[in-house]
Amino acid sequence: MEITDRLDPFVADLPAEEAELVAAASALVPILSANADTADRTGTLPGEDLTAMHKAGLLRLATPRIYGGAQAGASAVTAIAAELARGCSSAGWVLTVFYSGGLAVWMFPDEVRRRVWAGDPDATVCGASGGAVPARPVDGGYVLSGRWGWASGAHHASWAILDVTAGDDRGFALVPVAELSIENTWHMTGMRGTGSDTLVADDVFVPQDQVLLMSRHAGFATDLPRPQGLMGTLSAPVLGMGMALYDHIVATLTAGRPLKSGPYARAVDAPGVRSNVADAAMLIDSAILQSARSARLVDRAARAGEKLSPLVDARIRMDNGFAARQIRRAADKLLDVGGASRFAESDPAQRIWRDLGTAMRHPAYITEIDGEKYADLLLTVG
Repeated sequence: MEITDRLDPFVADLPAEEAELVAAASALVPILSANADTADRTGTLPGEDLTAMHKAGLLRLATPRIYGGAQAGASAVTAIAAELARGCSSAGWVLTVFYSGGLAVWMFPDEVRRRVWAGDPDATVCGASGGAVPARPVDGGYVLSGRWGWASGAHHASWAILDVTAGDDRGFALVPVAELSIENTWHMTGMRGTGSDTLVADDVFVPQDQVLLMSRHAGFATDLPRPQGLMGTLSAPVLGMGMALYDHIVATLTAGRPLKSGPYARAVDAPGVRSNVADAAMLIDSAILQSARSARLVDRAARAGEKLSPLVDARIRMDNGFAARQIRRAADKLLDVGGASRFAESDPAQRIWRDLGTAMRHPAYITEIDGEKYADLLLTVG
């Protein structure tokens, strides 16, 4: 199965400059794959990975064109992040977070966007949740003291989007990561390389225009892929994990993995094994097609300057979750025929399995919750 064939639903109609970024991401897979165990062991992406992503222009996907960025759409970014995750699950995840964080910066005033990107088009933005930490008003802005966990990519981010409250109002604060400390709290079985540790603020001053309260939010920039694009790309790392596991298991089978029982000396010759591989390939293709539909819808709305309807937005959320479930089903089928050796600590399959199992518990993939809203809309929207 060729990579270009797999991702064709994303890349077929891309502008040349975005297609080149996808090709650049594909070229990084060997580097990321070679460093994936290091990321898993150390709890953060190796510097070589970040340098390679920087040189390829992949850290400026959400950066406005006026500041030298790609201002890429959901289709391109999903393909790019899926390719990176094919090499390293955590790299694909962190890039998706940086893109999402960059899009969130577009909600802030022009001067704030200039502050973030004018001097550094490669400035990256992570996000973290602290259950809405109070922002204390002072002259010219606010002071923050609190903790925000699950900050994927924090060790490599320039800025952080933090959820805050101001009285009864809720919103977000944009803070340089250099003004925060990072507490080592990310002790997980999978997705270790994301470095999703806790950001800590200790009386950090944030200027007024870097705090966005929802009651005062006037709308998004008209020339940006709108924030619904955040959901349009969230399936990307899981797609990459599925492709990576497929490649590894198929390579093992075609190399002649023996079958210990039954009439076949090689596992690849057994009809049941072949059936599982075919099923897994179709499940992965199905997930890609479903994700591509969502990404195209987001891109179309962005080009037209339109807001996605509640029904379409809900369907995109369902697409992401259902596509991820398809990848998980494919992984089970592949591991069933890959043999118990795939769970040896030296085998990359067990790392991908741990990463996938952890990533799948992200709220974006919990279709049982999103399905309730989707069903309500399907049954009430005429």
